Amino acid sequence: MSDEAVDSVLTLATPRTFASGAWLLKAGERAQWCFFIAQGLVRELYLDDSGQEHNRRFLTEGQVTGSLLDLISGEPAITWIQALEDTRTLAWRYADFEALCAKHRELETAARHLVEALYVFKTRREYELLVLPATERHARWLHNHEDLDARISRRHLASYLGVTPEHLSRLRRPG
Repeated sequence: MSDEAVDSVLTLATPRTFASGAWLLKAGERAQWCFFIAQGLVRELYLDDSGQEHNRRFLTEGQVTGSLLDLISGEPAITWIQALEDTRTLAWRYADFEALCAKHRELETAARHLVEALYVFKTRREYELLVLPATERHARWLHNHEDLDARISRRHLASYLGVTPEHLSRLRRPG
């Protein structure tokens, strides 16, 4: 990317910190912000009518969160985003970034690559949830997220895998 494009993005970015348990976005709010995670861990989730949590993704250092659906729809957010650890971010308004993309083609290309990677992740996740048994989903989690596994509570992981905490305990038993 050109120095001008990088400098333009940096002028948008504001450091923001979130204590463990703090919300970056709550359902019902209007999503406006994207967050680059410099340090920490967040989860994206949905809550159903009974208040049960359904974790859809965990994000950590070097990743971006902001719920693209909620950012582009203009409707009240359906997504919740929560810091699971003390988290430091660089935050920018999505609308401001969109305006910059119109000025800098390389930013638009970078954003497209990010959206493509998100699409691949979400399609693989959908496949796993719809097709694979819980044992295979858990095995893939361990293979792909070995470094992250110790940072996620068993309750949150069970929700992510689409199983009960009791079932997750059985899956994690040796032998």
